[in-house]
Amino acid sequence: MARPTGTTSETGNNYNTSNGTGAQVRQKLNEILQALRTISSGSGDPSGAANISQFQPHINTTTNELKIATSVSSDAANYVILGKINEANFGHVVAASPTMTGDVTMSSTGFLLVPKGNNAQQPGQSGAPTPAAGQFRYNTDTNQFEGYTSSWGAIGGGGGATGGGTEAIFHENENQMDQDYTIGNGTSNINAGVFGPLTINASLTIPNTSVLTIV
Repeated sequence: MARPTGTTSETGNNYNTSNGTGAQVRQKLNEILQALRTISSGSGDPSGAANISQFQPHINTTTNELKIATSVSSDAANYVILGKINEANFGHVVAASPTMTGDVTMSSTGFLLVPKGNNAQQPGQSGAPTPAAGQFRYNTDTNQFEGYTSSWGAIGGGGGATGGGTEAIFHENENQMDQDYTIGNGTSNINAGVFGPLTINASLTIPNTSVLTIV
């Protein structure tokens, strides 16, 4: 525990030393310096007017939280948590390649800009990252949203002819398949359809009881 005690302290401020013997004053100064050196760490949050001040940082060793006092009233302070000292980046999301382990809630009424790129930049292609189930992106070559399970596939609503305002009249699909594809991702009793002609340059798997119709 690295917080100054009330021994040899001025009234109402444990960070100021009062008069005393040389040994007492030396001990008090060492307490204060040690508290500053360790950002006043200890179990729980500081309390009592003699131990808190506005904008004073401290570490709660019970919760591993780095906090700062935003305001002080009598013997109590309001604290803001700056982060967790036992977690990378204090538990904050970093700008580059963040990994979030909890649920994410967005309250914006604007938009979410997802990763976008062409076919050559698609994960799994030469020089691109490794694909993994659950990945989601916008393909600028096909002008479609696409997702990855065991292969990349278009996500509904991602494509279609334009020119009709807000109308969704025509369905569009590519006429050449260059990646392995399994209808329904292996689920049985799936009906799938595509407009032809269709050139198949990869492995197409149609599970039992599933049907693929080329119109």
